[in-house]
Amino acid sequence: MVARRLSLAVVMAASLCSSFIVQAQPEVSSEGIRVQLKPEAQMVVSSEISGRLSDLPFKEGDRFNKGQEIVGVACAIYQAKYRHTVADTTLAQQKYHIAKRLNKLESNSVLEVGQAQADLDKAQAEQDIAKVMVDRCHIKAPFSGRVSERMVEPGEFVSEGTKLLNIYSTQAYEVEMIVPSRWVRQLNVGQTFHIHLDETGKTYPATITRLGGVIDALSQSFKVFGEIKNRDRLLLMPGMSGNAQLSVVETKAVRDES
Repeated sequence: MVARRLSLAVVMAASLCSSFIVQAQPEVSSEGIRVQLKPEAQMVVSSEISGRLSDLPFKEGDRFNKGQEIVGVACAIYQAKYRHTVADTTLAQQKYHIAKRLNKLESNSVLEVGQAQADLDKAQAEQDIAKVMVDRCHIKAPFSGRVSERMVEPGEFVSEGTKLLNIYSTQAYEVEMIVPSRWVRQLNVGQTFHIHLDETGKTYPATITRLGGVIDALSQSFKVFGEIKNRDRLLLMPGMSGNAQLSVVETKAVRDES
């Protein structure tokens, strides 16, 4: 009797489970995910030496190209110091070569040759330092972009470390999205999606570049990072916002009425 009841219970449970099947629902577009554009690269340009600003050609909003000079500092003193070190190096080289010849003739000691070598090394080091200071008179753009803020004006005297410009790259813009954690298996680096920006009223293609490494236990969500390439000088700027349009396939158990 007990065996018959257990058998009946197993059959009823199996029948109940079989009435539910997992079905893939139509693609769900996540139009409610708000995003904001951030430049792929941005930096504060600061003075590496003290001096008077001789060249500051770009104002707020101006565009520049990679390698273009964006800051110039009056360099006459640093150039003069560099020429001085070049002359010192030349003299040290001559003394070293003379010391070597005299040593071959046994007219001086090995110690004197070593001293001449040390003087030459020191002079070359001083020349290298002076060359670095001259190079610091001219700051070149590390990427193509725009000026977001200019903090000084041409002709001002600045100290080492003074902030001069805020600049950002216009090559690409990054977006950060917070999505449900159940999408973690459906999103991959390189996957494409679209972003509709409020300011332009247009939709742009984007690509997932990174996935967050932690799921927030409280909200059951995680971060996804994407990128919009600024092709053909699109009218894109940091701070623009809009909706990310990701498509995923939701799955859930539904009753099989058949």
